[in-house]
Amino acid sequence: MRDTPDKLNPDWPALLKRITLELGALGADEKAWLRERLFAIAATQVELDELFHKADGLDACAGCDGACCGCGRHHVTLTNLLAYLLADETPPTPDFSRTCPYLGERGCLLTVDRRPYNCITFFCETLEDQLGADECERLRSLDRRLRNEYLRVAARYPAASLRGLWIALQRFGDGALLQSTGKDMIE
Repeated sequence: MRDTPDKLNPDWPALLKRITLELGALGADEKAWLRERLFAIAATQVELDELFHKADGLDACAGCDGACCGCGRHHVTLTNLLAYLLADETPPTPDFSRTCPYLGERGCLLTVDRRPYNCITFFCETLEDQLGADECERLRSLDRRLRNEYLRVAARYPAASLRGLWIALQRFGDGALLQSTGKDMIE
């Protein structure tokens, strides 16, 4: 791990304070819009987690020692952090020395409803093989619904892109992360 923060290993307390201040400055209507989107994201992610469990995902992941989870270094998005902050909760502190900053000794530190899109929608072949045709179609449908919700947030707040927060920081630097475009969908 590097001694000084950079865009891919930011000063976490300063970044969290920055996002909290920007969120606090949003108007009531804007916060209501964001809460509605985050509620839809959370509900869909819980449904996807139910499919994961139905496919015996915990056993499958334990069998490969969660190798896929180590690939999530840049997956967490501004949207994921906003879900914690709008609920007046502090998100887990990332450990940038790990392959994924939110991968702890006992698995993901983020709650299912606030995990990154890539992490919650990834079903390896082993998991998909455990699902029937109807469940695979449900998986695809939930994936589309979830992706659209994330894209709605990203259309309104471009720093909330699915590319991840650490990558957005490279693009936006010290600029406002919650500068609203006023758009509800990508046109």
